[in-house]
Amino acid sequence: MSSSQKTTLAFRLAAAQDAPRIAHIINSAFRSEKTGQTWLYDDQKKRVDIVSVSLAEDFITGKSSKTIMLAGSFGADIVATCYLRRPDTTVPPPDHLQHITPGSAWLGFLAVDPTLHSKGYGKDMLVEAERFVQQEWKASRLEFDFVHTRTELKQWYVRQGYQETGMKRPFFYGEHGREILADGLEMVVLGKDLGGAK
Repeated sequence: MSSSQKTTLAFRLAAAQDAPRIAHIINSAFRSEKTGQTWLYDDQKKRVDIVSVSLAEDFITGKSSKTIMLAGSFGADIVATCYLRRPDTTVPPPDHLQHITPGSAWLGFLAVDPTLHSKGYGKDMLVEAERFVQQEWKASRLEFDFVHTRTELKQWYVRQGYQETGMKRPFFYGEHGREILADGLEMVVLGKDLGGAK
């Protein structure tokens, strides 16, 4: 598909009934990462899902009233997604948000169906996330974290204007993570000033 033939994504807030598809896209994208950055093995049986359907639904419905999931779709078919959390205004910020610059919106789980990688849809999803937090939440900054070994991913975000903030936090391995994931992983925070809230 050439750039002139690229199908335009339509964006909307995800709904509860989208949770299975949202979780599938995130997990498929994470599972498709090349071995050597986070995964120790190519075997998909030794890879795990990172988001359950119930967790995706919690993000979508915003039980804390602070989170949403965006969906990018071709018609009714969701092919891209991301998680967004409202800026926290607590002073000082709670312990679990110490890694975030005060007043920043937070991005997570930006993912595109692996069959559509390298076609520009990840950038389209990111641009929509930036637009949303500016227009809907009046946020002037967006941050997120990534696994520090994913150097190509970092380079991609740097090209979109993101830079390291200097903040890091431990990688959550879970119950069996150390059996299938590389040792010494950590999460590094990147951020971007979006300009004045629109």
